[in-house]
Amino acid sequence: MRVLLLNQFYPPDVAPTGRYLHELARALVAAGHEAVVVASRRAYAGGGDYAAHQWLDGVEVVRLAGFGFGRATYVGKLVDYVGYYARLAVELANTQRPDLIVALTTPPFVGLLAKLAAQARGVRHAHWIMDVYPDVMRAHGMLDGRAYELLQRLARWSLSGARLVVALGPAMAETMRAYCGAGTRLAWVPLWAPAGLTPWPVGQQVPLRAERGWEPDRLVLLYSGNMGLAHRFEEFLAAIQRLGPTGPRWAFAGTGRSRPTIEAFVAANPNLPVQMLPYVPDDAVREHLCSADVHLVSLDARWEGMVLPSKLQASFALGKPVIFVGTSSQDMARWIAESGGGWVVNEGDVDGLLAAVAEASDPEERVRRGASALAYSQRELSDQKNLGRLVELLVGGRHDR
Repeated sequence: MRVLLLNQFYPPDVAPTGRYLHELARALVAAGHEAVVVASRRAYAGGGDYAAHQWLDGVEVVRLAGFGFGRATYVGKLVDYVGYYARLAVELANTQRPDLIVALTTPPFVGLLAKLAAQARGVRHAHWIMDVYPDVMRAHGMLDGRAYELLQRLARWSLSGARLVVALGPAMAETMRAYCGAGTRLAWVPLWAPAGLTPWPVGQQVPLRAERGWEPDRLVLLYSGNMGLAHRFEEFLAAIQRLGPTGPRWAFAGTGRSRPTIEAFVAANPNLPVQMLPYVPDDAVREHLCSADVHLVSLDARWEGMVLPSKLQASFALGKPVIFVGTSSQDMARWIAESGGGWVVNEGDVDGLLAAVAEASDPEERVRRGASALAYSQRELSDQKNLGRLVELLVGGRHDR
């Protein structure tokens, strides 16, 4: 089967959606199928000038010219989106006829082009949902009312008649039911941890911990990754203030629109044990994540069922327990509860967060919950299991969960 895969970003670009797509494309090739990716030559963060055509691990990659404004402003993102849409429409009309077109969700509503091309070429289309549009746009305050309703109708139409729609978890799948008609197959498959993320050897110190000046016996809590509007930080900052200078160390690494808020807090409270860290390159991620004792994850209720970051998968693969702030109905909260690999704290419950931190201060408790997290990762969140299931759903015959 010849499978055409659509996403604006693709390796060597750093965008997570492109990396997951590459793993799917490689898995399709390993299963005996042809995989062709159509992406942009421009980078996720702006600039970039990747090869227009190349082969990566048996995957044919076609990259389209683009503007490369990046993610710094909404206008720049929109211009990049429009450029990709326009060139992708031409490419879909002229490329060799595939058997299946699979669209991700970057840029938003790229699935519309997949649906139109599938109709025009007489082939099937499928959708791998990384973010639920237009719901994410409404949660960000970008639209409401009539505009939201119109985009909902557009989303429903783009998914109608799809061979398959794949969400990232049960809560997201439930959200997608409103967009999938009776004849549209819907499933959910969790993402998995990036390759190479394995626990640090027992009994060995992580060198980076000492380089950062973190005491061997002091609890270190780390938030690492996107600091976007969908994530909550107010509970963490309130807990830092209440625990004071003698409390555990807190570290925040990454970028996003909420980072300036955290930086302002740090500047206003120089006596508190909180540290801002830069974006960490791929070759240092494992040591970076292993340097902390407990990982912090959060997701605002307004984004429930719309986005599902893969931070939890990375933490669990390393055997690190997680403190999650959000709602208990969210997918990450469910997986923490099922695994016993951490603590779930409700939004606004600073006392509950302090109680979780107190329990996490016990090394034996951290070891116990970390072992549970690792076991759950190997059982439920492995690349072997979930990539295999995704390939089977797309090109095989099973569509139930």
